[in-house]
Amino acid sequence: MFQTEKDLVIALLSTLEEKKIRIEKVKDFLILQEVDGMIGRPDVLLKTKRGKKIITIEVKLKNWKRALRQAYRYRCFSDMSYICMDSKNIKPALDNIELFMKSNIGLISIDRQGNVIIHYEPILKEAYNKRLRDIASNKFVEQYE
Repeated sequence: MFQTEKDLVIALLSTLEEKKIRIEKVKDFLILQEVDGMIGRPDVLLKTKRGKKIITIEVKLKNWKRALRQAYRYRCFSDMSYICMDSKNIKPALDNIELFMKSNIGLISIDRQGNVIIHYEPILKEAYNKRLRDIASNKFVEQYE
């Protein structure tokens, strides 16, 4: 079990960097952490290197309901949104997987050994707000160029 969300974020970033997570239609991506200046502050923001797809990941140890609300808001500027949780605390979220499906929010769990399970993969859909999506995309320009 992870002690803090920061520990969980570190484990998630490690699996992303080592390409252990296979997000559908996304192979190579740039990574940012805790990005300000949009609606909310996603723990992880990804952008495909080839193309312009924006993906957000909200990390929570336990509170899947709060994470679901946050991840849903992030769809304003992201094309896909996920919640990543500690595998030890995933059961309540899995018991409500239909809410993730209805909201089109992905659900990922990770354990201390770095084993990742994608329980639900959302459908790739364009962000709701083009202006906010452009702001999110520009965060990568600021960081990587």
